[in-house]
Parts: sequence; C-alpha cells; structure tokens
Amino acid sequence: MTITSFTDSDRSDVLSFWAEALPLDAVTENLFESHVLLDENFDAETFLLAKKNGTILGFIIGTYARQMPLGDADPNGNRCWITVLAVHPKENPEEIGGELLSELESRFKKLGKKECFVSGYPPGYFVPGIDRKTYKPLIALLRSHGYVPYHEALSMDAPIVLFEVSDEVKKTERKLNENGIVIRQYQRSDLLRFLDFLERTMPSDWVRVERRNLRKIEEGTFRTDQITVVAKGSEIIGYCQFEGSHFGPFGVSDAFQGKGIGTVLLARTIERMKQQGLHNAWVMWTDDRAAKVYGKFGFKETRRFTMLKKEL
Repeated sequence: MTITSFTDSDRSDVLSFWAEALPLDAVTENLFESHVLLDENFDAETFLLAKKNGTILGFIIGTYARQMPLGDADPNGNRCWITVLAVHPKENPEEIGGELLSELESRFKKLGKKECFVSGYPPGYFVPGIDRKTYKPLIALLRSHGYVPYHEALSMDAPIVLFEVSDEVKKTERKLNENGIVIRQYQRSDLLRFLDFLERTMPSDWVRVERRNLRKIEEGTFRTDQITVVAKGSEIIGYCQFEGSHFGPFGVSDAFQGKGIGTVLLARTIERMKQQGLHNAWVMWTDDRAAKVYGKFGFKETRRFTMLKKEL
C-alpha cells in the first residue's frame, strides 16, 4: 500500500469510492469541486489517498487556512481540519485509516498546526462530524488515535406543506410589535445595518455565507424574500434565511434572547418557505437545546454526528 497526494486524474475514482465507502454522504462532482478543489485553502498535499496496485482503499481530506484566514474559527492560525475520512468497508479501518491519519498529522505538524478537528471546517464541510450510528468504526478509529469527542450535532427534517403559524406565535409577535420589535422581509436598504449586526454578533463563517448570498441578489440567483430580519427601530437584532429547503443560519442578538423572537422568526421563515412551494425543510447542524425549539414546529432528528478533536 502507498500513500499519495490527490491529483485531478484521481477525481472519478475518488467519487466512485466515496459513494461506496460513505453511502449516506456521497457527493456529486459539482459539490466536490465547490467544497474541496475550489476552496481557497485547498492543498493537494493534505488530501491523501491510500492505494494498492492502483486501487483506492481509503482517503482523507485535510485542510487549513492556507490562503484565506478563518477568523474566529482559527484565531491563532494553528488549527486544521479533517473534512472526510473514508476506508473501504471490507478493509481493516486501522490498517488503512491509521496510515492515512498518521501521514496527514505528520504533514500538519510540519505546517505548525497544533489542533486538528473532525469535521466542521467552516468554508467547506459536508457534514458536521462522523455519523454516530452509521460510521461507528470511523469513530472508534479516531478515538484510538487520540481524538476525543467534544460536541454532538444533529440534523433535523420537517414536512411543512401543512404548516400554519399558530395563534400562540401570532400573540407573541403582537407583543413584540408593541415593544417596537418587528419581524419582516429583508430589504436591500438594510444592507449596512445587516452587515454590522452580523459582524458584531455572528460567527465569521456566517458573515462570509451571508455576504456571498447578498452578492447573489444582484446576480439574480438569490432573493431578498429568502432572508427574514428582526428590527428594533433602525437596528437589526436577528435574522434567518433559507436556500431551497435548507433552513438557516438563524440567530438573535444575545441581548434580546428569551423574548420569543426566535420562535416567531422560525415560524415566519417556514411560512415563507411553504409559500414558495416547498414541502420540506431541513437543518444540517443544530444542538440538543435548539432542537427543542425546532421540535415545536415538526422537526425530527434525522442524524446525529460526533465531532472530535486532537492536540497534535
């Protein structure tokens, strides 16, 4: 068995192997390009393949802030990520995966990296971590190499075709309006105040995603009615968006938590999704606390992921 760096001639074999080894998370060539090869931080030297007689037995995709800084996700510039780890289901995970992990960690250490995370790489993750139910051998492999769980993330889905905003939510919204808090569709004249809110209160990756979507409005590939904002006077204090049936990101300023704003914001966004003809909504990444709120609107847990990290 040999460990080699990825080349473009490997792409079709990688995609075929990906679908076989990680069937729940197989990706299209377009997604592979957008999330991996076209990522500003892509480095072929940290995308490693284990091969025997030219056949792929496993691969691992590692990344780090090579060109594009990652803000609060990597404040000291010493973090790195494993976004995908795949081993042939008929092969020994330790033999194949262990070699890939050891080689990748060695390369990361030479780059001065001190913390390695699985997964959650902000600009290009596929899933938040390792599926706890489906890919138990991968979790066991990572733990045997010193990776420790630090968080669990949930994916949730909901049918919305019959969704209606409840009287209770409408009552909460009226109280908010009486206190000068309005939940409404984003307007292009909100732009600077909206960006100010995001940069002050939200993770840097959410800011990056929203800037991308705001640019798409001008291009005609994203609409203002896909963003719902919360305003108090001239100040933006919360927002939610959707892209297709994907719900989120969604957040409210800490100073305004606990007033029911999030519940109304969630309800009005789902209502707008239904009005657009969508039958379902899904959230890729949330936690048990937020899941209780989503649960009130018909969302049910679909998958649960273990997120791990290691000091290199």
